[in-house]
Amino acid sequence: MKKILLLLFMALGLSLTAQEAAPDSIGKCQGLFSVNDSVRVRFSPGNLQYQPSTRLWRFAESQTDVVGWDSKYALARYKGWIDLFGWGTALNPTNYSEKASEYSFVDWGRYCALPTNGGKIWRTLTMDEWNYLLAKRKNARRLYAIAYVNKCYGLVLLPDDWKCPKGVYVRPGPKEEAPNWYNEEKWAKLEAAGAVFLPCEGKRMGTALQGSANSCHYWTSTPSAKKTSEALYLLLDPYFPQGRSALKSTGLSVRLVQDID
Repeated sequence: MKKILLLLFMALGLSLTAQEAAPDSIGKCQGLFSVNDSVRVRFSPGNLQYQPSTRLWRFAESQTDVVGWDSKYALARYKGWIDLFGWGTALNPTNYSEKASEYSFVDWGRYCALPTNGGKIWRTLTMDEWNYLLAKRKNARRLYAIAYVNKCYGLVLLPDDWKCPKGVYVRPGPKEEAPNWYNEEKWAKLEAAGAVFLPCEGKRMGTALQGSANSCHYWTSTPSAKKTSEALYLLLDPYFPQGRSALKSTGLSVRLVQDID
């Protein structure tokens, strides 16, 4: 009976862990980004977050909002939010086990009952799609930038049809020695023009946090071709964002996208 119910929930695309989805606007990220020759996506308005005590999923309230150290709490009664997850843990978001066999990718966007405003379900980008967005789409190297947004360090992604708003300057490319700085007013202009921000917050190993506020790691949906215990993630390298592999039990940030017809 349990197996039948599981198959039914998966066929309907329902969440097994969330009682409901937190209300949230998805209108903040309207920029469109090519991830291959024929598909463009829209990013979610913030990183994915989960509240263990209520089994509630939501998008962060802003693109600069990160939980960080509190993501070490896995207790079911924890009333705060966490946002560093093991690979594909949509059905078991508080799984901090170090056993690779306990991690089989289940896309967060498909099973977490997140708001779509009538659009397609959210999903996780593959490593190939990240590579295309950052290196292969037209003018790719000029459509991302290292930046501090409201004092939060991370990567700014610019949409395919980028037009910089008046009063704001974007220095493109991985220039770690001279990152861009944006206060709330300037970031609001960039966000309204379609810019997306990937904030940095380190990574979780078990219940311990590693890395600094300048350490940026985002899961992809792609398993490692070399080690079954690992999967690929996007690393914000000081010189160029690139793909790396990590143990599936590692807690990393998650940013979802929505395909646009």
